[in-house]
Amino acid sequence: MVSGFRFKSYCCILMVLVSAILFSGQLLAQEQKDTLTLEEAIKLSLEQGSASRLALFELQEAEVSYKQSMADLILRPSVTTELSVKAAWVTAQRDYEIARADIATQVEQAYYDVLKAERGLVLARENLTQAEDQLKVAESKFKLGMVAQIDVITADAEFASAEAEMSRAESNLALNRMRLNRLIGIALDSTRKLTSQFKYAPISFNCEKAIQYALSNRPEIKRAEDTVALKKKEVEVYTNDFTPPLVLEKAKAGLSYAEAGLEDVKTGIALEVRQNLESFEDAKRQVPLQEKSLLRAKESLRIAKARYEAGVITAIELRDAQRAVYQAETAYLQAMFDYNVALTKFYKSLGISLERRAQAFEQLVQKGH
Repeated sequence: MVSGFRFKSYCCILMVLVSAILFSGQLLAQEQKDTLTLEEAIKLSLEQGSASRLALFELQEAEVSYKQSMADLILRPSVTTELSVKAAWVTAQRDYEIARADIATQVEQAYYDVLKAERGLVLARENLTQAEDQLKVAESKFKLGMVAQIDVITADAEFASAEAEMSRAESNLALNRMRLNRLIGIALDSTRKLTSQFKYAPISFNCEKAIQYALSNRPEIKRAEDTVALKKKEVEVYTNDFTPPLVLEKAKAGLSYAEAGLEDVKTGIALEVRQNLESFEDAKRQVPLQEKSLLRAKESLRIAKARYEAGVITAIELRDAQRAVYQAETAYLQAMFDYNVALTKFYKSLGISLERRAQAFEQLVQKGH
């Protein structure tokens, strides 16, 4: 009797534990559903985003054309036509690879846009609260005859300006969220919490190593190399006693044009890497500078508050110090945003996806960093 009672008790406890675990799992799943990392955003965009689906449809269309053309060649064989058909199919695959890389970059920048807008809204809200408090203080002191009416008018104008900035920040956040949601293929009004944040590291990259990496990994170069290989094959096919000289001459001209195009692509990519690296270096320098400006503004505000309480400065001067902090915080936020976007563009110019960055980092970083 007792054993049966204990068995039933154990069963009840076990059922409660299982229910608790299942419920916790449901909550965790819901929490994960309501959050979004940068990696998840890029993955979603490549899986279900409209731009990615359109690129996939183009690839599928090219594949059908390729299969159809290869089938036609069974009845009407042609070595050169077969080479051209295969080259078109390879080019379509390269273009799809390039399109996906472009989409990933767009998503990363859009993600940073939302992060910036979210922080901007926080700063605008804090600025509005300070302006409102300052207005209340000015009105109270005016009633007591402690300040002139100009102080109240100025505080009221500052409050109205802060309200406008708050409204702009709210609209900016809403629009940037919609842009990101559209890219990743979810409802425009979705408000999933972004869990990745801005990063900053005073690292330096080796320019020559970066260029070599890009020349080995950019799909645009592989596409140009495929074209050169095709033209070489055409020249080989036409180099015989049966092909008219003009046809062979045209094929050789096509090869020369393809080789020049390949060199031009390489030169352009090398220049792009250098430009993006310089932009990254400039953005990297701005972050600590803006951080120091912010610290200086905060210290000035601390002193201004003490002087205001001592009656040495006016409310207008105090508000100027508060606004200087707000502007410094905004500038620091912009610097962090510019740094992360510049780093994204630099990696993009190398042909490195987000998941491969850590692996490629050791090959690219300047020694001593």
